[in-house]
Amino acid sequence: MFLPLMFPDRTGSVFGSEFPELYDRMYLCVCRTRRDSDGAAQYGIYDAPVTPFNSPVATLDYGAGGALGTVMFVGPGGSPRTHEMSSFLTVVGGPRHRKFTASDEKEYIWGWRTNTQDSLEEWTCVNSNGDTVAWYALGVPGEVYETSSGCAFGVEEQYPHLAVEFLASLLIMRYLATLNT
Repeated sequence: MFLPLMFPDRTGSVFGSEFPELYDRMYLCVCRTRRDSDGAAQYGIYDAPVTPFNSPVATLDYGAGGALGTVMFVGPGGSPRTHEMSSFLTVVGGPRHRKFTASDEKEYIWGWRTNTQDSLEEWTCVNSNGDTVAWYALGVPGEVYETSSGCAFGVEEQYPHLAVEFLASLLIMRYLATLNT
């Protein structure tokens, strides 16, 4: 049995936060790196212990007025892979269910679900077998946390090499949800 990577989300914001893994196995950070007067913006995802803080491992570029733009991942050796967000995450079964192909050439699907019994809402990412590989749980309404938003991002331990891709695709999913698209 494996211990998943657990990242408390410090702010809960789509536009910037820190994700320190509970057992110090990773430390991901999302920061705005540019904002233009027309509303276009760029956000970098940093893997703090692995790369210098000025070298993002992924970049999210949004267009003017908040339009979708591109997502770029920097692979081993610095080789970038750039995708149009609209074609990187394609709709399957409704706007809050989208699939993408990760660097391992496998397909993953993010979906939104509400657990009414426990009053929880979360995003889940599954592989082609339907196994959960990553998730994002929203904090419990009304609960206050000292060093966290109460939200948490998780990645199954077999997938640490895809944690950045899961986080980037999750941020785009959450961004689309704020736009109700």
